[in-house]
Amino acid sequence: TNDATPVSLASHFLDIETGHEEHAAAAGARADALDEAKRGKLLRWSRITKDVEVKKATSGLLRGSIASPSPESRSSFVKRGVPSVKKTILNEVSGCAEPGSVMALMGPSGSGKTSILDVLSGRSSYDGGTITLDGEIVTDRVMKKMKKKIAYVKQSDLFFGNLTVRDQLMYTAFLRLPSSWTKPRKLAEVDRIIKQLCLDKCADTPIFMVSGGEKKRVNIGSELLTDPSIVLLDEPTSGLDSTSAVALMRILECLAKRAGKTIITSIHQPSSAVFFGFDKLMLLADGNVVYFGTPAGSLKHARSLGMACPDGYNAADHWMDLLVVDSAAEEEDDDDMMDDTFRDDGDGGGGRDSWNDNEAPGAIRRMKKRALGAAAQDLGVSNKQKLISAWDGEAVALKIDDEFALTRRASSVMVSDDGGEGLMSGAGGGISLEKSFNSTWWTQFIVLVHRSMKNSRSAIFTKLNLIKSGAMGVMCGLIWFQMPYTEATVFDRSSYYFFTMTFWVFDAMYTAFLAFPLERSIIFKERSSGAYHLSAYFMAKTVSEAPTRIALPLIYMCTSFWLGAVNNSFGIFLGSTLCSLLSVLAGESIGLFMGAAVLDMEKGMVVMTVTALTLMVVGGFYVRTIPNWVQWLGYLSPFKYSYNSSVQLVFDRPVPCDGSGLLSVCEGADTGTASVADVLSFLGVEGSPGFNVGLLLVIFIFMRMFAFLALKGKKAGEREM
Repeated sequence: TNDATPVSLASHFLDIETGHEEHAAAAGARADALDEAKRGKLLRWSRITKDVEVKKATSGLLRGSIASPSPESRSSFVKRGVPSVKKTILNEVSGCAEPGSVMALMGPSGSGKTSILDVLSGRSSYDGGTITLDGEIVTDRVMKKMKKKIAYVKQSDLFFGNLTVRDQLMYTAFLRLPSSWTKPRKLAEVDRIIKQLCLDKCADTPIFMVSGGEKKRVNIGSELLTDPSIVLLDEPTSGLDSTSAVALMRILECLAKRAGKTIITSIHQPSSAVFFGFDKLMLLADGNVVYFGTPAGSLKHARSLGMACPDGYNAADHWMDLLVVDSAAEEEDDDDMMDDTFRDDGDGGGGRDSWNDNEAPGAIRRMKKRALGAAAQDLGVSNKQKLISAWDGEAVALKIDDEFALTRRASSVMVSDDGGEGLMSGAGGGISLEKSFNSTWWTQFIVLVHRSMKNSRSAIFTKLNLIKSGAMGVMCGLIWFQMPYTEATVFDRSSYYFFTMTFWVFDAMYTAFLAFPLERSIIFKERSSGAYHLSAYFMAKTVSEAPTRIALPLIYMCTSFWLGAVNNSFGIFLGSTLCSLLSVLAGESIGLFMGAAVLDMEKGMVVMTVTALTLMVVGGFYVRTIPNWVQWLGYLSPFKYSYNSSVQLVFDRPVPCDGSGLLSVCEGADTGTASVADVLSFLGVEGSPGFNVGLLLVIFIFMRMFAFLALKGKKAGEREM
């Protein structure tokens, strides 16, 4: 299959020299050997294009550069002045990946490797082209159904660090495996994945404590649990040592050959053994395909263009040298030549007679430069540009279109012969009938509640948080220690409640605000793979975190209330504590809404700070006379309603006058009492306790609804992640 001449570029594609019949027969024989329910899918893509708009960066105090542009770089400075330009990320990219094979995407940084993976996985939109799965054109509806059958292992390993490796795989199994499976069967599947990926030793270790290679295998295992037909991996060997990288690639090869999976992986600079182990290779540069075929065929293609790889040189490194245009690398080569030429021979003399030219440290590099010299200097065109121009991408696209047409015709014949039954298994029409989720909404909710409570226990019920709550309670109890129920302490009692509301509502607001931005990547990753409904996640988070959120304020109230002798009635303690805890939940709802609406941490922090302080100021404690045009803000403040309801509860009887002159109704006398109405009027309290509690419930419920809608509105952007 590798005898095709390099000039006939289309013949490199799939190494087909004997026509469609031989290729179809080979593919059919291999497919028949696999279990129909578990085999991979034939994935084709033709003429995929994607453009993005790049806007000029205007952040910082100064927009210009600290250095004046040199004549050589003046043109680049002029280009930077353009407000926005369109950049081509993918330019007419065509290719295919078959079941039982491993295909590699190679190219320098920014060549489009991750972009094409994002497009093929349905995580990113594209401007033009066609994608097909087993002969069916992939639409948005089809891709939504197929998400759970396409595993996408991204370069970054995103997990909840407090979970153990087994926990992560268990939750994934319960969420993504069919509800019809029994619990023992799901547990057995988890054990199988742990054994298959050699994770036995770290199975019960928290993920934040495992090594990079183990974390990468956990990432792969989480995707393999669903028995996907297609596995996409974005530079899975990045950050791994050579031994771990080779072991990981062997695992992928076994998945392809033994389980019949369709595997596509991007990789930067593999070793020679790994490079020639791939079944297919696609080389990319600046969003363009420069080669598609077998790894061995890529060297013939390079040789046909006068860019042959020197003997003994890593083929992958050779291709990267061709595709990367880096003046610094050229200067380094020149320096190496100078170093080798004038190196001391150890006898005090320097010169070329002291060593063999072919054994010098820079010998292979110089041989390579001489081999590529003619091609690189041809009319001033770089090797990369020559490679881009030389590859006939349209021939590959036409080949894919022809094969797709053959598949469609075969499917039509099968449908007519079987009376429509063949549609389910042949052309991939059954894809459209796939369910979007394997598990029911209720199963997702229960599993996510359990996971969220485990995370909350690790994140909220820490020793430091418990110490903080107890210490704050003791401190406030000592500051307001055993207050007498008299005229002089009226303001002190009201200030105790406002401080309590301010501290704990702020704590809930900011903690909840950080929830979505910190979990954003994990949520979008799991959602994009079809793991669960967004509503199931949101309801689970609400149900699981609300009780844990009020535990710490409850510790504070139990300590400070009785130390301060705010009120000796146990019923008043329960009522005021309930108001305080409800204000915490209302503040948490506001924080969740802000975190969902503004996922950018820096911008969100600004919005959150301004909002929280504004709601506190209009709460009625600091400012009594608020301008009419901003009075409406007070009706949005949980501080206002919690303060009003709690103060009304604590002043449950007339207040004795003590001559302090705080209340005008006492007229400075130390006898008599001030009625509850007079005290509440002095404090500016409005509405009944029930009215204020009701509005706290309104804020709690409606702000959570708005948070859900805001998070749901981000769904379209998750594909770009």
